[in-house]
Amino acid sequence: MAVSNANDAQSPRHVLIVGAGPGIGFHFAHLAAKAGAAVTLVARKQTSLDGARDQLIATGAHTPIRTLVADAADPQALASVLGAYAENAQPPIDTALFNVSAWVPGGLVSDLVEVTRGLEAGAVSALAMAQALVPVMRELPAARLLFTGGGSADVPMTASWGLGMQKAALRNVVLALAKELADTHVSVRTLTVHGTLAPGTPFDPARVAEALWSLTGSPGADTEIAFRG
Repeated sequence: MAVSNANDAQSPRHVLIVGAGPGIGFHFAHLAAKAGAAVTLVARKQTSLDGARDQLIATGAHTPIRTLVADAADPQALASVLGAYAENAQPPIDTALFNVSAWVPGGLVSDLVEVTRGLEAGAVSALAMAQALVPVMRELPAARLLFTGGGSADVPMTASWGLGMQKAALRNVVLALAKELADTHVSVRTLTVHGTLAPGTPFDPARVAEALWSLTGSPGADTEIAFRG
């Protein structure tokens, strides 16, 4: 896959990843660093962030790799942390990936507290990220908000009603956000993954990350793109 030239004005210069875990988030960060962009990893535990940063450096990343502790299960706190960080970030954050979901087991007997917590993490915090970053992004010549969607928004699973609710709500947030920002330089796009993530399969997290990274190029006509392996 061709990686964008970091010297191109339209290419990402500072990529922030909310939900920077060892799968899609890590591989997306690797692609961003390879393209010469500064990277900020956001997760709830500093130890996991330190491990991800060290691993990126070990793979040859020579761009700044920063870390930020914030819990997507607390949308208000996430918005506060991201907003304060974005105000002073240099270079300004011009690309953000929301890559959060919470598996909540169960169908009709699902734990309602866990379902609610999952919705906060997997959908409400997507709005929180946008609220925090859009004021800065509006002032840039080009910016991108990316979201990792899921096929359970289309095909409900009895194994996890909670996850399907998150992905359906996330899609609604993304499509509404795209309409609201249609007349700005902020591109809003989501990749809906129609399959189960697993290394070495068509749904390898590295392949999904590549598909997401391709969305950082010239904005397309479609807000939602399907990934079917």
